[in-house]
Amino acid sequence: MNRPTIRNLFGLAVMGGLFLGLAPDEASAQRKYLSLGTGNPAGTFYFIGAGFANLFNRYVPGVRVIAESTAASEENFHYLLRKKLDLGLVSIHVIDAALEKKLDLSPVRLVCLGHTSDRHWFVRKDSPVKTISDFRGKRVALGSPGSGTLVSSKVELSAAGNLTLADIKPAYLSFSESITAMKDGTVDVGVISAGFPVASLLDLARQVPIRLIPYSEEEMKRLMESHPYYVRVVIPANTYPGVDTDTLTRGITTGIFCRGEMDENLVYQLMKAIYDHPRERDAIHPQARQWNLENMYRGADYTTKYVPFHPGAVKYLKEKGIWRERN
Repeated sequence: MNRPTIRNLFGLAVMGGLFLGLAPDEASAQRKYLSLGTGNPAGTFYFIGAGFANLFNRYVPGVRVIAESTAASEENFHYLLRKKLDLGLVSIHVIDAALEKKLDLSPVRLVCLGHTSDRHWFVRKDSPVKTISDFRGKRVALGSPGSGTLVSSKVELSAAGNLTLADIKPAYLSFSESITAMKDGTVDVGVISAGFPVASLLDLARQVPIRLIPYSEEEMKRLMESHPYYVRVVIPANTYPGVDTDTLTRGITTGIFCRGEMDENLVYQLMKAIYDHPRERDAIHPQARQWNLENMYRGADYTTKYVPFHPGAVKYLKEKGIWRERN
């Protein structure tokens, strides 16, 4: 968690205030600094988060949002609960893990729901691994400690492949580490859980011939029946160089969550920044297009059982005429 980044930027802002003839207290009073937890720089969270931070900084008066690289979903959610982040991108499945740990979720609120984080299991093209069950005995990247990818990897290996961590050689690697390990040949199976196309995987596929490992229809059925936050996703053929067949995989809806005490009007303004500027939003990343009002309730039935929408988000959705009362 790169908290010094905020302090350094804050210091620069104060210096800027001095050059403008403002006292430090006056300069700092004019701008509210917010932290937005994203993910590994090799993943979609980072691109989406940085792009959204730019939108917030452009269209929300008096706010400076700093997009911070983190271990992604689970770490972001825990930092929000502990009030060490103001905002965070979170794949909604980490709520299950938090409930298992009996964590108090009341400090957090939901702002909005958007793109899916899509499972990419990848191998070298000449690998004997064809299915999830073939992971047995192989060195498999699962995601970094504190990541939602690691949480879901354990779930999916069990539900889809009837595998436990004892059945494989686990490697607790971030997305970028997973890419490097595949280049070096130190893992048999790499993993990225992010909205396609993933820039780092595109780059890998241009250097090293790869394949994506699909889920079977039966595996997807088991996943979706046992875990209601999963959705069906197909990564189209030729999304990645050399991968010339469609890949059936799972997606998990991503949301922006915030600290519950955040000002209602501020959250309302954050919503306006995302949804009132679709052209700028959609230019951030191909997956940014999924952050539209039509997808606002994808995954909401599950999420809002435990984390309600923030009042500022409710105000915006009511203004747009699409608010749905939750039970």
